[in-house]
Amino acid sequence: FWLPNKRRHCANSHLSSSQYCGNHSPESSSDSRRRVPCPVDPSHTVFEENLEAHVGKCPFRKHADALAAQPYYSKGINSGGGEAGVAAVTSAAKRASVHKLSEEEFWALVAKIRSAHTAAAVQMRESYIAPDACDKWMKGQVDRKVPYQEKHVVQQVSIVGNMETFGLLPRGGAEDAMKEIAVKTAPAVVEFGAGRGYLTQMLADCYGIKNIFLVERRSYKLKADRSLRQNEGVKLERLRIDIEDLNLHGVKALSGSPYLAIGKHLCGPATVHRYDHNVLSS
Repeated sequence: FWLPNKRRHCANSHLSSSQYCGNHSPESSSDSRRRVPCPVDPSHTVFEENLEAHVGKCPFRKHADALAAQPYYSKGINSGGGEAGVAAVTSAAKRASVHKLSEEEFWALVAKIRSAHTAAAVQMRESYIAPDACDKWMKGQVDRKVPYQEKHVVQQVSIVGNMETFGLLPRGGAEDAMKEIAVKTAPAVVEFGAGRGYLTQMLADCYGIKNIFLVERRSYKLKADRSLRQNEGVKLERLRIDIEDLNLHGVKALSGSPYLAIGKHLCGPATVHRYDHNVLSS
């Protein structure tokens, strides 16, 4: 069985009754052998008859239980459920639905999304701004051994530049003559959908941001966390949680403090709900 993402054949032995191994056996026509998404983490599937036993020993269960005990965890708090008579659909439920799609159904969904985008898309005004504070990033004065392409640095610089233009960051960054005042009055930064956290690292290196919270539901390798913690005075907390379930009032270190919320790539019901809330509020 060829694995296109790994560019190699499956190394497991096939089942005695099939030409496939247990991991890649296609769904059987019999309901008793149907594979379903794991309710703990829909990124993997199990045979339906084994679901109950699997849930109890799923390797993701420990993290899920530990997360549920955190004071900032509140299931579906940002999903917008109950508003305007519309029931909330969780991120997990949506991911599970996608995993259940056949190949034909998946590509039909992609076609619908592209059609909807074409109908709704408007001409976006480009605004590329490279602030002086980020020169050391663009010119390679900071260690560039990072796990992303140069285009991502350009994107991050422009995001930060627009933030400075809108008055969210002090002009001149951490090298400004008012450096100490800027650092002392700088808000905490909460990056949603932080991934490896390199957008926030740029803020820390170029603007002296010291209080950092990275929100990301996935686990990543090659994160910026290590280099961030090496910055003098930086306080870093990574919250491995879906934005949909995050109650920032439960984050003790943020209590009573102003903070700047940022994000580069966001999606899901929590984002839509927050966007709608902001539009209605304005």
